[in-house]
Amino acid sequence: MNRMKTLGAVLSVAVLVSSCASLPNSSEPQSLKRLDNPSSQQDSGPISGREPDLLLRDFYANSANPLKQYAQARNYLTPDANNQWKPGPETVIIDRIGMSRNSTAGADHVSYTVTGTIVGTLGEGGAYNPRNEDYRAVVTLERRDGEWRIAELPNQAIIERTELRNRYIPRDLYFFDPTGNTLVPDRRWMFAGTNTQDTALISLLLAGPSPTLAPGVMDELPNSAAYTRTNNGVYELTGLSSLSEAARRRLAAQLTWTLALAEISEPFSFSIDGDLVRNDRNNPKLSVNDFPEYNPSASGTSAGVLYALTNGKASSISDGNVVAVPGFLGTNGGIESMDVASLNHTNVAASVVTTNAEGDKKSQLYMGPVDGDSTKILTAATLTKPTFEANSQAVWTVMDGNKVMRVAQSSSSSSISQTEVDTSELGENHGDISVLRLSPTGVQAAFIVDGRVYVATVARPTAGDRKLTNVRELVPAIGDSAITLEWSVNSTLLVGTVSTDTPVWRAEVDGSSAIPLSSGNIVAPVVAVSSNSSTVFITDSRAALQLSTSGNSTYWREVPGLEGARSITIVPR
Repeated sequence: MNRMKTLGAVLSVAVLVSSCASLPNSSEPQSLKRLDNPSSQQDSGPISGREPDLLLRDFYANSANPLKQYAQARNYLTPDANNQWKPGPETVIIDRIGMSRNSTAGADHVSYTVTGTIVGTLGEGGAYNPRNEDYRAVVTLERRDGEWRIAELPNQAIIERTELRNRYIPRDLYFFDPTGNTLVPDRRWMFAGTNTQDTALISLLLAGPSPTLAPGVMDELPNSAAYTRTNNGVYELTGLSSLSEAARRRLAAQLTWTLALAEISEPFSFSIDGDLVRNDRNNPKLSVNDFPEYNPSASGTSAGVLYALTNGKASSISDGNVVAVPGFLGTNGGIESMDVASLNHTNVAASVVTTNAEGDKKSQLYMGPVDGDSTKILTAATLTKPTFEANSQAVWTVMDGNKVMRVAQSSSSSSISQTEVDTSELGENHGDISVLRLSPTGVQAAFIVDGRVYVATVARPTAGDRKLTNVRELVPAIGDSAITLEWSVNSTLLVGTVSTDTPVWRAEVDGSSAIPLSSGNIVAPVVAVSSNSSTVFITDSRAALQLSTSGNSTYWREVPGLEGARSITIVPR
């Protein structure tokens, strides 16, 4: 049985022993810490004499509070409607709720057509699922004893996107990638109405990854895994007797990093089936310092290293000083794109070189150290910018627009293997894939097809095989204007477009938000984007520009050392 299905039963025990708000297996999202203004969550019920359209809007506003099966919202229903209203397992998020009064109204009876654009849903466990479709429903109100109440409505919980932002908080659960070496974030939205953040996160973590992320991460917990109570500061977990010592340590690392990055005060203590979990010093009080090798923030890019491609040649940039890279990358002159990864303290590059031998244009993939010789390993009519898997010398590139190739070099020899990535979930007649980038953890892939941005989970059917699964469009707001993208810090995406009004976007990977960055002095199109922990870099139609991620500046400056050149910046992983 899927542990997500048993989460309601798990948390119902937690309610009894730790005053935790419940999370049933239908539609009530998990509760989180109390808002700074708790009184804003208290609703005194319908306003006396309220007009029907305003009362209906009040109902939708109160539907953002899921506690006690939407108790606040039920105050706006007739007794019969209250008995019949059973919202499904998904909360529907609408960009903006519109309503128009229908002509069939009477003195004590009125109906409204409610419309809007569905931008997403909150599924079981608070996982956001992006959608882009029209919403239309009819809601009927009746006047009883001089007061309007809702008599007929769909069996759905519907809230506006602003209410999601105002009443819910995003938090990351962390699960290991298939190698057991890297923690992968799994974003959840949690109602900010109670003070049970720690136990809620623990229960959700034990319930397993979201369905979207599950094919790409390790899930070694049995269905019996459960949080029972907090006893004298110790979080007690049960049903985990089958775990090996290594698996127990991984679970402790998941729990510790999930709680610490949710701003829960360290240290933490956990017991598994009655046994305290201890660190290497035999101390049962755990902190992130006990698991530094799993720091999720460490997978971000360094603020001190930057490379550039100018006129087909690579250079390194430090404090505004530009130095040509020695060897193949700095002398070839035909390099079209490049990716750099730091492996075993050595920067390794994968580059695409364009040639016109005998008048026949070809793209060639090369791999090798940044400051040394590179080896040609693949040739095609076109190849996209290569992208490295996490902590690996394996790279992906799209060959001839439609065939995603994974090229791996053996760590013990110079042998090269090439396998085609399974992209069957894109459909047989999908358009050309113009850009493809793997996330820093290697568990997700973002790509552009016909100007639209998509994200997929990377599954591993067998050790050497890869598959793109759970494909979803991420930023429908930009339409088909995307021409480049790159993963940024905190598992967000930067997207460059042809739009003069919104040339650069930053998008959350769960699809819950997409925000245009300052257009300032950018001249579209934006053909390259990258970032490190302090700066966003782009290349527009004129030059390489940068913008600090701190402060309030909206002016994009030319990258020091690259003034006057339309260079492409590369931030190594």
